[in-house]
Amino acid sequence: MKLKFAILLLLLTTTIQAQLTLKGKVVDEFKNPLPFVNVYIKGTPYGTTTDDEGRFSFWMKKKRGTLEVSFIGFQTQTLKVTPKTKFLNIVLKEGSNVLEEVIVVTKPKKRLKKKENPAYRILKEIWKRKRKNGVALVDHYQYKKHELIEIGLNNLDTAFIKTIFNGQYNEVISKINYDSDGINYYIPIYLSEKISKVYGNNNTNQIKEDIEAEKEEGLGAQGFIFDRMSNTFNNIDVFENNITLLNKAFVSPLSTDGFATYDYVLYDSVVENDKKLYNIYFFPIRNQDLAFKGNFWVADKNFAIKKIKMQVTKGANLNFVRGLTFDKEFEVKNDSIYLPTKNAYAGDFTLVDKSDSNKGLTIKKTVGFKNYILNTPKPANFYDIEQVKIRPDQFQKNQEFWNNHQDTDTQSTYQLIETVKGKKKIKKLTGLINTIASGYVNLPLNLQLGPLWTAFAYNEVEGFRTKLGFRSFKTKDDRFRISGHVAYGFGNKKVNYGAEAQYLLSYKPRITTNIAYQDDIEQLGSTLLNTNQLLGRSFGSSAILSRGNNYFLSSVVKYAANFDYAIHNNFHIGFNFTRSKIKSATTEEYFSINYFDDNGNLQNSVTNVASDVYMSFTPGRFVYGLGVQQRFGKNIFPSIVVNYRHGYKGVFGGTHDYDKVQIKYSQPILLGKFGLLDATIEGGKTFGTVPISLLSPIPANQSFSLVKNTFALMNYYDFVTDTYAATHLEHHFNGFILNRIPLLKKLNLRSLVTFRAAYGTISDENIDINQSNLNYNAPNKVYYEYGVGLENIGYGNLRFLRIDAIWRSDYTPAPGSIAEPTPTFAIRLGIRPGL
Repeated sequence: MKLKFAILLLLLTTTIQAQLTLKGKVVDEFKNPLPFVNVYIKGTPYGTTTDDEGRFSFWMKKKRGTLEVSFIGFQTQTLKVTPKTKFLNIVLKEGSNVLEEVIVVTKPKKRLKKKENPAYRILKEIWKRKRKNGVALVDHYQYKKHELIEIGLNNLDTAFIKTIFNGQYNEVISKINYDSDGINYYIPIYLSEKISKVYGNNNTNQIKEDIEAEKEEGLGAQGFIFDRMSNTFNNIDVFENNITLLNKAFVSPLSTDGFATYDYVLYDSVVENDKKLYNIYFFPIRNQDLAFKGNFWVADKNFAIKKIKMQVTKGANLNFVRGLTFDKEFEVKNDSIYLPTKNAYAGDFTLVDKSDSNKGLTIKKTVGFKNYILNTPKPANFYDIEQVKIRPDQFQKNQEFWNNHQDTDTQSTYQLIETVKGKKKIKKLTGLINTIASGYVNLPLNLQLGPLWTAFAYNEVEGFRTKLGFRSFKTKDDRFRISGHVAYGFGNKKVNYGAEAQYLLSYKPRITTNIAYQDDIEQLGSTLLNTNQLLGRSFGSSAILSRGNNYFLSSVVKYAANFDYAIHNNFHIGFNFTRSKIKSATTEEYFSINYFDDNGNLQNSVTNVASDVYMSFTPGRFVYGLGVQQRFGKNIFPSIVVNYRHGYKGVFGGTHDYDKVQIKYSQPILLGKFGLLDATIEGGKTFGTVPISLLSPIPANQSFSLVKNTFALMNYYDFVTDTYAATHLEHHFNGFILNRIPLLKKLNLRSLVTFRAAYGTISDENIDINQSNLNYNAPNKVYYEYGVGLENIGYGNLRFLRIDAIWRSDYTPAPGSIAEPTPTFAIRLGIRPGL
């Protein structure tokens, strides 16, 4: 999805050249320079604050705008800027409202020691209380939440608007909002809204959210892409030491270890409503660190946060991100408890670079909180009654309801989206976005062709391979879906195909059933554990460029059925039943799966009739869609899968009776500023005597690209086991090391290290029946690969490349092995976009 989103941004990005640099100096009436004065283009996020000498300099879009200069205790000034504006000397006059106390502390040129910084005393008090502010101070609470998510195209000039509306331009232009720069335009293309009631019991740590109403309009109604993009902004808890954003750990400005990442400046203090507030600014020590800049207001005595504004610096160099801002506001209740009233998040995404002149995509999420009720307990069983959304229209309300809950701006946005989505150019854009997001092209009669990403491949058996896939698609919430593919190999001149039908039997509980048929070629040596994927989709037979030869492919004719029961969105149990006829896809000279059966007869094919019972638990995973085919987010979550398989001999022609138990556990671990550790552990055992097609080869990867949870310096079937354990560890430092090295930090590269290991054995019984041209070799001495790498490689905003240098341990091939020697060192390329 990340790469697809990058292509989407490319189609939306154009460049204009007009820019203006504003420079100047701000002083008071006595000619004293004023540091930390806010200097911004009015109504936009573009601007800066003055330095210790009162000077400022920044770029702005276009060549004109209104400059606003503001500073607490002084009168705000506004003035027009044009291309003729060179250097501004600005004098601020003292305001009429005199502050009771003003303390101005400038950011030192040399960092103050933590205990010498005046902000340290205040931050210590925040750290003591940050778990005791807000609703955490009461036993019971409830409130109403109103959430809006809006996505649109930004920085649009009049020429672009005219191509959309043509003759309606004059009528519509007055309804379109200006962009943040006040010069170009912004068009919303998607808007969703949700109103809910939230209840909490701090004594039992229970939270319940009941949805009251939902509404959605625009392009996002056709696919999953905007659901995923909207979750760029989850509920960001600034009181946590680390904030997860775009699957990366940012150090919070309120972190107890904040002084290792931030410079803090106690800006001033004011008295508001008889309460003293401190204003503290924070800046990353190193611009490339995953951190924020901004300021927060904190109350004296109880040291609760009243307001915080923060943004990601451009130096953090997040792929496709031009800007991310976060605002949170709190109100005081009962004279002591500060409760959130508003969260406002905004993201500005572009492709090529972060230039303010490029068109881009805006994502805005606003959450309002009101109607707080404190310390009014609910019955004991109240939290046991769970509200579950089971239908897309379950919480739809009529327009009369929304008229009472929406402001005029939101209503106008809906009206504009309704107008825009009917335009021919927007319809084409809708189809294009969905094609890039899903890989499918819309056809008449609710059909789609795709995915396009698997259309071409090459292997030694089929030669050049083309594949045409299809699926039925009316909406993302279809209850029934049929899909399939037809493939042709130009080398063996054979047609392969497969088809699958899926149906959602029940919304609550969620129960799905699938049936499938396949006659295709698979690389059975590239994966260990598969649960509910009925059609083979292994990369080993579909890579375009690979090292060595890949004759070790199997022809699989399969009938399969699946029954899946969702105890929870992220907790599934299921049952598979399959009948697969497996044989070599080429001649025995190149790949043989021959074996002796129980009667000592030589066989060259396997009929595997088996049932699987599995359990999948993925707590915290984002799940999108209510139809039979759901999609899953790219957020950070643990995963555990357990599978038990039983093979049936004599049932529907089954040739082997066996049992196989497998388990796989994956856990991404955020380590704050030290980065992200992605860990996977898996193991399994096969009970019974079976041929190579039913054993567990350690997954190899002969392609030149990186593939998750595989070994890059092995050949397929180098290791064949009936008992195995493997681990895959990747640690991404996210700039923690390279950001501290002079010169290198300017390249915005990020380092990583990897380690993979496998151990396994194979029984004498399984060795004895083997008559294939592969001599079994098990990694009974641990085989491992380790590597170092660089990621965030590229130009400008396009930094999704990754390069790994990989080494392996020594191992002795099986006697008489026909496999080609494997390299002991290799360079591999990966694609890892940052969104």
